[in-house]
Amino acid sequence: MEVIKTICPFCGVGCGLDLYVENNFIIRSSPSREHILSGGHVCGKGAIASEVTYAWDRLLYPLKRVKDTFIRVTWDVAIKEISSKLKEIKEKYGPESIAFYGGCQNTLEEVYSFMKLARGLGTNNIDSCARVCHEPSAMALKEAVGIGASSVAVSEILNAKNVVIAGESITESHPVISQYLVEAKRKGTKIIVIDPRVTGTAKLADMHLQINSRSDIYLFNAVANYLISNGLFDREFVVNRIENFDEFVRFIKGFTIEEAEKVTGVSKDKIIEFAKIISSKPTIFSWGLGLTQTTGVNAVKAYINLALITGNIGIEGAGLLVYRGQSNVQGSGDIAKPNVFPNGPMTEDNAKELSKVWGFLPPLKEGLSITEAFFGNKIRAMFLMNYNPAQSLPNRNRVISFLKSLDLLVVMDPFMTETAKYAHYVLPTPLWVEKEGSVTNLDRLVKWRFKAVDSPGEVKSELWIIKRIAEELGLNGFHDDPKIVFKEMKEVVRLYSNLTLDEIMDYSSNSRYPNHETVMYKERFLTPSGKAKLSLVGFDKLQGEGLILITGRNVTRYNSDELIKRIPGYSSFSSNLYINPIDAESLSIEEGEMVKVISKCGMAIFRARISNEVKPGHVFAYMHDPYVNNVVCDDFDEISKTPRYKATVVKIEKLRHKI
Repeated sequence: MEVIKTICPFCGVGCGLDLYVENNFIIRSSPSREHILSGGHVCGKGAIASEVTYAWDRLLYPLKRVKDTFIRVTWDVAIKEISSKLKEIKEKYGPESIAFYGGCQNTLEEVYSFMKLARGLGTNNIDSCARVCHEPSAMALKEAVGIGASSVAVSEILNAKNVVIAGESITESHPVISQYLVEAKRKGTKIIVIDPRVTGTAKLADMHLQINSRSDIYLFNAVANYLISNGLFDREFVVNRIENFDEFVRFIKGFTIEEAEKVTGVSKDKIIEFAKIISSKPTIFSWGLGLTQTTGVNAVKAYINLALITGNIGIEGAGLLVYRGQSNVQGSGDIAKPNVFPNGPMTEDNAKELSKVWGFLPPLKEGLSITEAFFGNKIRAMFLMNYNPAQSLPNRNRVISFLKSLDLLVVMDPFMTETAKYAHYVLPTPLWVEKEGSVTNLDRLVKWRFKAVDSPGEVKSELWIIKRIAEELGLNGFHDDPKIVFKEMKEVVRLYSNLTLDEIMDYSSNSRYPNHETVMYKERFLTPSGKAKLSLVGFDKLQGEGLILITGRNVTRYNSDELIKRIPGYSSFSSNLYINPIDAESLSIEEGEMVKVISKCGMAIFRARISNEVKPGHVFAYMHDPYVNNVVCDDFDEISKTPRYKATVVKIEKLRHKI
């Protein structure tokens, strides 16, 4: 029996797994004790992740739509016809009418090759689903400190005096990190949670600031004003390492603790206590989708300000930690963006540098993000790589109408997803255990997934498909060997230039390497000036009358459930809406009754669950629910174009007739 090292396909922790393989069959899996971050731990999903490999409904050969059904075609036919249609659409409407978008479980090598293909075709319409989750984090971090990634590793939680968790329930979303929180708490670390819900993590915390949805910016600005007004900031750090402090002080004077109490619904005494706690060192400021999918880039900027003025960056046990949601969402965002080249800004010099490696000059005009493409009217052809927007994007009815309107929709996926149903061509791809390549976890750790078993049927790898289509389009220099792609990628992508295959294939506890600092910015920030920049962020109240719908994760589910629902024992889920007893009483809703949830863009039916864990004025549903995006609308953060999944104004109606 052979033991294969790999990385779990689910959340951004990127836990190590040992797969026990015999005769091309995975007998069982266990957590890898050697993995530097997970260290022999794995959550319930990760423990059974390999079982999806043997799902009964795997796609086994290429499919082509003929009217309202799919027929089997050969790979040669599929590749030639897709390439021909891409050429035709490019000639008729221009390269900017074509778009390439991917999910965030794809490997770095797949993301890189996909991005390269798009630009070889002459378009910068290339993006990943990082857009709809943590693009606000990446943008805010890059502007403030230099790189759009965590500044501190998860392991530093054990060295922290305080850990602040804003807008994320670790026990649901990143269960293995809970071991670090529990151990740190035993050592005396204070855990502070900022969240409108009483989550599992909030129950673990020493302090819970149960704020109103979208009141976070006011809270952070008011706390910053309090810290500065009361001398609870790091003067030396501010003088030596921040460039616009005086301007920031003048800006935040209008944000008071008294008004913060009214806006957030949290008592001023508790807010002051929170301010005093975070003024001490070392403190980690961590966050999740509760910030990025409500008030977006500005919320993250205002939060980063607190870490900067308290000097909690660049020292052990302190820094900025982003809870990324997928196994390669950090890497996907690093490599594939519509407005940035993989080697830097979209300039002529960088384009010429790329042409020396690629053999063609990429276009300079900024492309469309995922959300701009799906909610605009310029795209005629779309290529999707392991991505299911028909279920995961907001305003689902509008998304489906858009998919139906395309002249060409190509979907690469192991399964016939909701999105694949609308495709003109569906190309079967391997599952994570059937291929190899590298992924970047939430604290910038890059590790290699080793192939465990062969794919069934006529399944071909993403790299194989991309290479064949590129060649049919007359583009050379594409490879289907991930190791060769890796070497080219590190030559092009500056963030990854220090990596070596030996290092990222090493799972041992000593496998830290120069590119993975556990604490960044010890001496200078990676901004043009070398100093950090405080953000001047205003506050706008949420508009509209009604309850605020928040979405979030469930520990037994994952994203659009395409993997989870195919694992025995995980196939049946209920559509529940959690509502506070006060709101339920005012609406005459009882436990278990069916209710209609209505927003400005749609409606859905849920079963009401009465719960004190939801704050009055709010309701909660799981993001995985197949109907929730019928209600969540296409309301986007103005800067990042990230949907506001966690701040939808809705009305709740009790159904007159039972279902």
